[in-house]
Amino acid sequence: MDTFLSVAFSFPTVVFSVLLSVAIVYWLISLIGLGDVDADGDIDASGDFSGLMVTLGLQGVPLPLVLTLLFLWAWLISYFADLVFGVLVPEGLLHWLYGVAVIAIALIASVFCTSVIIRPLRPLFRRAYLPPLQKRIIGTACVVTSTTVTEKKGRAEALLDGVHLVLQVRSHTPLAHRERAVLIEHIPDKNAWWVVPESEFLAGHSAG
Repeated sequence: MDTFLSVAFSFPTVVFSVLLSVAIVYWLISLIGLGDVDADGDIDASGDFSGLMVTLGLQGVPLPLVLTLLFLWAWLISYFADLVFGVLVPEGLLHWLYGVAVIAIALIASVFCTSVIIRPLRPLFRRAYLPPLQKRIIGTACVVTSTTVTEKKGRAEALLDGVHLVLQVRSHTPLAHRERAVLIEHIPDKNAWWVVPESEFLAGHSAG
């Protein structure tokens, strides 16, 4: 037990011990009903974060689950690496450099391990959560929060059932900051949404 605690709470493993502890506390709070797990995965990721998740193969499941698995794998890799090789590295600057290297390797390896684990889980979350969300969000108004919205990039905010969402959006008609638009179609491979200017959407409905 002394060896376990010594390794778990010493650099570099302590970094992941703290992160994993935060994740465990989050799940405990969720289990007793004081919190709410984001069942819609990474749909509310802003900026280029959702694109990074897709690139790393970490999309399609709730973000808290992804982070928990990342922290768990990184902790395991860091713990056993330090347990086996830590005693061979002298204290001082060399030990800190060794610790930074272990953290980097653990993070890279944990991304790979997590992407493999969540791959078979994606269909479960897609069937359980994504279709209802897609149906409810179509026709919802949003406000552009990025500098502009084009066919290649853009971001907007929307309210759905009282929940604030930050979404990646695309538009054939360029939109400016704070301009209002309406979500009309989901783009699955980009985790984004096609939008049209609100005035154009309303005019189309009026004409119909």
